[in-house]
Amino acid sequence: MSRYDALQQLLLAPLKATPEKVALRAGMQALSYAELCDFIQKVAQGLCSTGIAKGDRVAWYLPNGIEATCVTLACYQIGAVAVPLNYRYVTEEVDDVVARTEASLLVYSADRTDVVQPVLLARGVSSVVVGGEPGQGRAFDALLTDGMLGQCTPVSADDPALILFTSGSTGHPKGVVHSQAGVFQAIDQSRRLFDFQATDVVLVGKAISHAGGLQTQMLPALLAGSEVLLAAKPTPAQAVEMIAEYGVTEYGMLASDLLDFIEYLEQSQHDLPSLTNAIGSGDSVPADLHHRFRDLLGWEVMEGSGMTEVGCYYSANPRYGKRKWGSLGVPTPGTKLRIIKDDGSDCEVDQHGEIVVQMPSATIGYWHDPTATQDLFRDGWLHTGDLGYQDADGYVWFVGRKKLMIIRRGSNIAPAEVENVLDEHPAVHASIVVGVSDPHDGQVPVACVALVDEAADDSEAAIRDFLQQHLAAYKNPVDYLFLAELPRTGTGKFDRHKLQTMAQERLGRV
Repeated sequence: MSRYDALQQLLLAPLKATPEKVALRAGMQALSYAELCDFIQKVAQGLCSTGIAKGDRVAWYLPNGIEATCVTLACYQIGAVAVPLNYRYVTEEVDDVVARTEASLLVYSADRTDVVQPVLLARGVSSVVVGGEPGQGRAFDALLTDGMLGQCTPVSADDPALILFTSGSTGHPKGVVHSQAGVFQAIDQSRRLFDFQATDVVLVGKAISHAGGLQTQMLPALLAGSEVLLAAKPTPAQAVEMIAEYGVTEYGMLASDLLDFIEYLEQSQHDLPSLTNAIGSGDSVPADLHHRFRDLLGWEVMEGSGMTEVGCYYSANPRYGKRKWGSLGVPTPGTKLRIIKDDGSDCEVDQHGEIVVQMPSATIGYWHDPTATQDLFRDGWLHTGDLGYQDADGYVWFVGRKKLMIIRRGSNIAPAEVENVLDEHPAVHASIVVGVSDPHDGQVPVACVALVDEAADDSEAAIRDFLQQHLAAYKNPVDYLFLAELPRTGTGKFDRHKLQTMAQERLGRV
């Protein structure tokens, strides 16, 4: 086996250069690079002492914080596979991921004890609780009592390091597996894209259970020796306060959060002299927002596009130089990008087609799903499912999505996943979930439902309550459109396009 240690040595350079410099702030805690590295080594040794070995999956169900950061990096040190869970998951979703990955350990926050306990009882998985009361289970602090890790476990470039779960078009969330080399490549590509420097102070408000927070913001900034402020989805007011107090130079947001941020600045008239770069991602940033942002701050927000399967951005407007408002920018460092027709041939300039890429950070496949993996990669190219075109200058423009995915504030919602739960309710005869544009969320799900004949008048309340018990809140429909019968196309399929138009009219968003 050829040893690969780039990911394991991620913090070595800043540790040697500036050991006493603050590396990570989270809440009231602040760790220097020396303290952060010691913390990681202690957690790594603690994981080994609990029996975690190379290749074992370690699931964590934690908010943005030092514990989530250190568990992830400790897994990389010992060759274990980190499995971050969306902190908004309900019991059914946590159970699904823990079962499918056959996790050896679940590290969770005491705030989610009610969600986790049924999973622990059903699966018999070992657990560690962060912030719990005595008697709740093994405390996280117990991981820190066995000293430092003696040496890293030898790993190869292709060894799995990270599994990120993302909703797929089938409605069953897929586990996207990233290798040791792929994870590092995503982090290093992001460092170069944003030109992170040791002098930067980076505010991370995206969840680090997703690639956007973990691999395009927090870890690239730490790789560069920057100071990182790790927040849990701050409000615009909280973000502005942190930017002013700590001299934040870079802040990455979802496009939907960018709107909230701009609206707050327009109302509050805050000056943010330290801030020199910001990015809006997860959905298209309207031209109007670009104008309003520049009017407020005097410089242009970046815009780009990525996906969990590549672990970072595949296209983005350049950190320096020309930015074209409304475009996804140009292919990112190390990325090969094509726009192709249905027959696989290349599109001409300005011709619409599917965006396909080749990247060193690309996933090595979906967890235990060879069919989906084969569909993702065709002829050596990763198919993004995004439709777009390239102009004469090489800038990529987004047109739409090949799949039915609903993107709500940067989070993927598969209509089929919501429909599967809806259809289990005894009052529901059939259901279709469509995405409706929303000025703040980008898109929101609306459920179009045909009830069984004897359904009661209070069915909507009962159905809403049912979904809240089985799906994370962000996946729940914002409204329901009840119909005697769902319209169909000429081939007998439910007419999603017509239902989407009806839903848009209902919400007044045509």
